[in-house]
Amino acid sequence: MVEIVNAEQLLKNSTEDQAMNQKVVFLTGDDDNAFFMIELHPNRTLPAHYHKEKIEIYYILKGVGTVITAKFKNGKVMNPCTQNVGKGDVFSITPYTVHQITNTGTEVLQILALAPKSHSAEDRYFVTLTTQ
Repeated sequence: MVEIVNAEQLLKNSTEDQAMNQKVVFLTGDDDNAFFMIELHPNRTLPAHYHKEKIEIYYILKGVGTVITAKFKNGKVMNPCTQNVGKGDVFSITPYTVHQITNTGTEVLQILALAPKSHSAEDRYFVTLTTQ
């Protein structure tokens, strides 16, 4: 028998991660591959950060926002790029790619993410991101 969890219920009963400015819950998986549900309220921004190991895959379940990505090389954030995202969009974040997501809409931005469990704390490096 498999363990079945309800993502909406888990989110409802979770508290906001103050470091990341979001609600995030682990849904299922193992240390290498885990599903997380992320909820970002209007006018909130996930702080810019990167990971050194493995990729993350994001799927936008509802809402709209912007994602800023940049390469982190030799201790510097290089070539930031801003893109709009919305319901149904999917994208991958590779190692050493700085990423920052902002909810630009009026409803909750809800994201399903596939990533190693280590991305939730041990392999998360915050940086300052400036765009022209």
